[in-house]
Amino acid sequence: MRGAAIFLAALLVLTGRAEAERLTISLSTSEIMVDSTFTGDTVTLFGVIERDASTISRATGYQIVVVLRGPPETVVARRKDPIALVWVNNASETLVGAPSFYALNTSGELSEVSNGPLLSRYEIGFDNIQFTYENRAVANDPAAAEFRHAFVRLKEKEGLYTERPAAVSFIGATDNVFQSGMWIPANAPDGRYTVEVFLFSGNVLLAREEGELNITKVGLEQVMYAAASDHAALYGLACVVLALLAGWLGGVVFRRD
Repeated sequence: MRGAAIFLAALLVLTGRAEAERLTISLSTSEIMVDSTFTGDTVTLFGVIERDASTISRATGYQIVVVLRGPPETVVARRKDPIALVWVNNASETLVGAPSFYALNTSGELSEVSNGPLLSRYEIGFDNIQFTYENRAVANDPAAAEFRHAFVRLKEKEGLYTERPAAVSFIGATDNVFQSGMWIPANAPDGRYTVEVFLFSGNVLLAREEGELNITKVGLEQVMYAAASDHAALYGLACVVLALLAGWLGGVVFRRD
């Protein structure tokens, strides 16, 4: 009984420490409507670090990490090799459930935020995203590293993968209110996005909170997207017919008698 009492007391102490800081977050908007005139938008995240009476004094300051992830997608990454003096698609890997969008904002350099195991556990940073391959039993298989790097590089080029150190700022004289802006480009895929906010201090994770953002296509954009997704064959045929009609119409208009 004495041992059980000591165990419960220790558990209460540990629980109290774990909840000494809590996060409350809010997004400037929970939904973005994308139409033919959409050129991109900034979503601002606001956060408050709440401390209770039992909060201990931290030897180091707070560090904030914000991760915005888009809906998962399955992508085939291909490698071009020279064959008979011609570059052709050769080897390939299928990435399953990869984030279609990934934005990382931090209050400082990632190396100053926390240690490797925690960053890997929560997939914080490009190097820590867990990529799963269709025909490989191990995530992040080193044998497929070149395809992983190529996928990330292309996403960066498209503006869909970003890492921005010092993009989280504390507001006012205190260090318990912060904000961070996240750019949503025009080519961002639609769907449900998750935002995760992590509070670190001294390489220790103190609190974590989640939010949600929805990106929805509307108007003609939605009609075209739905047609291409749900009726791919008919959509392709319609595109071919329209191209032929446009070519014929151009020939008639610019024909010289």
